[in-house]
Amino acid sequence: MDSANEVKSKLDIADIVGEYLDVKAAGSGSWKACCPFHQEKSPSFFVNRPRQTWHCFGCNQGGDLIAFVMQMEGMEFPEALSLLAQKAGVVLPAFDSQTSSLKKRLQEVNALASKFYQNYLQTQPHAEIARSYIKKRGLDDLICDIWKIGYAPDEWNALMDALHTKNITDEEMLQAGLLIKNEKGNIHDRFRGRLMFTICDAHGNVVGFTGRILTENKEVAKYVNTPETLLYKKSAILFGLDKAKGDIKRQDMAVICEGNMDVIASHQFNVSNVVCSSGTALTEEQLRLLKRFTHKLAIAFDADAAGNAATIRGLDLARKMDFDIRIIVLPKDAGKDPDDAVRKDPAIWKKAIDNALPVIEWLYVYAFTHADAQNPAGKKEIAKKLLPEFQRISDSVERDAWVSRLARDLSVSVDALREAMRPSSGGVRHQAVDKFTPSIIQKQREHELLERIWAILYIKPELLPIAEPICEEYHLSVRPKDELLNYIAVLADREFQNQSVPELQKELMAVLETLRVYMSAQEMAILEQEMRDAERVHDESRISEISSRFEKLRASNLIHPV
Repeated sequence: MDSANEVKSKLDIADIVGEYLDVKAAGSGSWKACCPFHQEKSPSFFVNRPRQTWHCFGCNQGGDLIAFVMQMEGMEFPEALSLLAQKAGVVLPAFDSQTSSLKKRLQEVNALASKFYQNYLQTQPHAEIARSYIKKRGLDDLICDIWKIGYAPDEWNALMDALHTKNITDEEMLQAGLLIKNEKGNIHDRFRGRLMFTICDAHGNVVGFTGRILTENKEVAKYVNTPETLLYKKSAILFGLDKAKGDIKRQDMAVICEGNMDVIASHQFNVSNVVCSSGTALTEEQLRLLKRFTHKLAIAFDADAAGNAATIRGLDLARKMDFDIRIIVLPKDAGKDPDDAVRKDPAIWKKAIDNALPVIEWLYVYAFTHADAQNPAGKKEIAKKLLPEFQRISDSVERDAWVSRLARDLSVSVDALREAMRPSSGGVRHQAVDKFTPSIIQKQREHELLERIWAILYIKPELLPIAEPICEEYHLSVRPKDELLNYIAVLADREFQNQSVPELQKELMAVLETLRVYMSAQEMAILEQEMRDAERVHDESRISEISSRFEKLRASNLIHPV
């Protein structure tokens, strides 16, 4: 038995879920609760004790008790397993102990460095420049303590000498990114004469730093970050997530800013679901991290970042990952960033978040503010930016409404924009939908019917001979794939648990009949389209063949309204 199975064998999923949620009995061996992963008023979250699994029929998430803790705590698998192992009294075997031990050691090194920078800021005369800056930015001692803000002295070896007294080696400091080795092999502190922001991972471990210069020295970078290390990967870190994740989950929204001070100021004034991406476009790793807590993002761009290529790519990636995205637009007199706005008046920042624009609306406004809609070249540029965005809208009514709005605002015809969206026009490319390919909605309906069949057969396998002939007729599997078994078990428990065999047989016959009617209607639709195509080219042999197939289908008495 491996470690994960041993842990699961010693714990009960109902007990673990019950530590987090108010669960109520929902039948023999089942419990239900309001789902913690999306907002709902009626319980759709079910726990199945016999299979030791859970599933939410509202947001379609599910899994075992380890997956549940990963979701609730925002943990990776090893962390969730370790937490549950402690509850179960299971001692986990060492896994890559050398790397694990080194990570832990580097976390200790970074934590000591953070304390050194904090202490220097608070006590040393040479840190007066930083204390004056902090006061000017409105940060008090409590905020500096909570966010571990410090100051790196403007000396070559101050941190290195201090950590030597704590038995930290030069090699460890180099691996943590705290020192630099030059071409001659000499080493010195990486951060010197800078205000220091401590960077933590999602669980509060110190993994790196951002240092800000406090003088007007244009020969050096304004900001210096910890380089890529075993602990610090910029593309996988969100500043402030360790402090914001609880409020992100509670409010079901993450507010994304550009800078550290935006985040700190927001939290200082009780807007606590705010993080920042350290000036980079959102990466896949960062988005996956956020998706543990919410699928809703409100993004605030600095004026000089909005609309640039990296920003748009970040939005595209988030949309592909099915995030609900809104863009925060600050009033013109609110300042250049959220830090300015919240310090001017917290209500301004809160209102801007509440009034964040849907991403398509923001792109529309942005396109018109950065091109002249009064001349042909400007009209073309705006259409070029927006028509591909409209093509991404799956709902035809909504898409048509946007095209109509753009035609009105550009003073051009709707037909002209539609022509530009056709592949043959050389304009916006779009994927033609094969008229004989079932739509997503059709396939979803088909799968829903199959799920009910599978659920009935899960409870009463002896009814399998009734379902097999019809499923085989339409080349459908009478058994679900292994990865769907947990879901089907919970569905069966929820829908059919207390029904007698005659009731289940009646239900199965009704679902099978609905499936036959549905599949026949789809086949009829295909035949009708094929007949129109054949008549258009006067293909008599093809017309005869389709007519024969049509009559056979009619004779089977399966043509009924769905």
